[in-house]
Amino acid sequence: MRLTGLWWWIDRWRKSTAYTDLTLEEQGAYRNLLDEAWLRGGAIPNNEEVLAKACGDPRRWRKVRPAVMRRFQLQPDGWRNETLDEILARSAELFERRSVAGKAGNLKRWGNRIFTFK
Repeated sequence: MRLTGLWWWIDRWRKSTAYTDLTLEEQGAYRNLLDEAWLRGGAIPNNEEVLAKACGDPRRWRKVRPAVMRRFQLQPDGWRNETLDEILARSAELFERRSVAGKAGNLKRWGNRIFTFK
């Protein structure tokens, strides 16, 4: 399963230290890294070239890196963000529940009929 849509709570973001403490440039790099981590299933490789490119501006990476990476933790599989991991886990759970419910509804409506389309 690959989740390509990210839940984003504006009120949660506006109350976060990432919003209040980071510069606009750092916020952009941080958000880009969150997106990259999401698309990779939660972890970004511990590779400076990948991180620099994913931040959105490899030329500015050295400047924004310290403030941005304080919000990630290095794990055996790469850089992770605790909040993002929580949202990813909840999203995967919701996806699975909706999938099961959809299959149950389909079975109830159509039974075990097999359809062929021409």
